[in-house]
Amino acid sequence: MKKISKIVISAVMCMAMLLATGCQSSVAQTQEPESVISQTSTAVETPVQEEESGTRTVSTVMGDIEVPVNPQRVVVNWYIGEVLATGLNVVGYYCWAQESMPFYDQMMAATKIENWQQEEVMALDPDLIITYSKDDFETFSKVAPVFILDEENISSLERSRIIGEATGTLATAEKNIATFETNLANAKEILRSEAFEGKTFSIMEDWGSTGEWSGLSYETGSRGGTLVYRYLGLRYPDKLMELIESTGEGRGTLSYEVAHEYFGDYILWCRQEGTESEYAKTDIWQSIPAVAEGRVLEIPGKYQGMFYYDDVLSLTAQLDYLVDALNALVS
Repeated sequence: MKKISKIVISAVMCMAMLLATGCQSSVAQTQEPESVISQTSTAVETPVQEEESGTRTVSTVMGDIEVPVNPQRVVVNWYIGEVLATGLNVVGYYCWAQESMPFYDQMMAATKIENWQQEEVMALDPDLIITYSKDDFETFSKVAPVFILDEENISSLERSRIIGEATGTLATAEKNIATFETNLANAKEILRSEAFEGKTFSIMEDWGSTGEWSGLSYETGSRGGTLVYRYLGLRYPDKLMELIESTGEGRGTLSYEVAHEYFGDYILWCRQEGTESEYAKTDIWQSIPAVAEGRVLEIPGKYQGMFYYDDVLSLTAQLDYLVDALNALVS
């Protein structure tokens, strides 16, 4: 951050940037409902007699369940990053893995679950199953305690805290959260510099000119959207904001013909592994101000995994990458 720090010192400080709302599915999700947070973050009860018996009672969306005081064999699906951020031992995971994920080595030490079914999960002899789907409660409750967390109404940081409270690993979760929040504060100082004052940011990926998902996809949650819009508080381009508000969708695709109208002052340009962008070869790409003026932060396909999830470990890695990319652009 040293290069941009010089810019911060010499630039005129602007007013604090407006917080944007880049949740995974909609711009309207600015914060978790208080009712959800108050219910979940205070849900763990730990009476002495339960501690001695080796379990504690945890309130979940499926009611009170008994979980081990010190889980040793955890199986998880989508929340792999949140679980690993608490330091729990994962013996099986059902989700995509890619080498640039900050916890990839830990994933490789566990077993990849090919089919999210009772028999395959049972074979791993878990003492706790952590998932997002209420349907999993009936499917797996005879295998091990099933701890279900709402995917939409709780932030990724809060999910790690809740898992930590429920499993006695809160201190580890808080340590990782504190690291992210410190780095986030430093990054926000950088983004108050003259180079970024009042600028808009868009996250785009080229899906090609043909096929079911053809065109350029825009994103506000995955691919770094949670970090960029929710935590860093960066702005959408006005036209993109209008589109999101009219459709209620935080992601979608734009045709090659109109996509240039939705680019911001800075572009996070996500590349697909093993393919070239057709759109980037067109004349219209070269005419986009952010492209012509060198304000494109490219995310190569080999880093797709880093930007795939929005858990605290992934967010921290994304933030480091983003700051380095910004350094390169303004140095």
